[in-house]
Amino acid sequence: MLVTQSCIVADPPEYRAPVRTRPVLNVYSAVPTATRALVVYHTVPRVATRFSVQVRSEDRGENLRAIFFLDYEIHPGEDELVSQTITASTYDNTGRVILYSWLPPTTLKGCHFLSLVVAHQSSFLQSDEGHLDPRYADDDAAIVTWTVNVNPTDDGTLENCPSKDPAGS
Repeated sequence: MLVTQSCIVADPPEYRAPVRTRPVLNVYSAVPTATRALVVYHTVPRVATRFSVQVRSEDRGENLRAIFFLDYEIHPGEDELVSQTITASTYDNTGRVILYSWLPPTTLKGCHFLSLVVAHQSSFLQSDEGHLDPRYADDDAAIVTWTVNVNPTDDGTLENCPSKDPAGS
């Protein structure tokens, strides 16, 4: 009996360039939790509230941008919220975390919404870097919103929560 040895060489796997994916925020591990109202008091000395959220995405070499908004607006002056750049990476990188320390203005009281919007830099308008380009917002934005109750009444009631209707109904 004659045995011939041979080897079969499979075709190499097809290489595909990575695609850019929408950022994903791990809201379940966010600190503080976004699942219930956060109570914040004006203290002396003033103490900032620290926020952290893990972000994952396939970036294809493009940095992410994170912007915090108060009541869905950018407020100039003392309560201006910040924009951060998060270095581009790959989806399997679970170590990217957005950190923010928020010191509410002393004039702020009642119910407010603190939102974090994360998208790739090219998804923001070049003429107004605080806003997403509507052409890309649906496909490349991750958003988380915390309800913040600043200096609440003794019973903890959420007062003056922002709404679309000026009458609040």
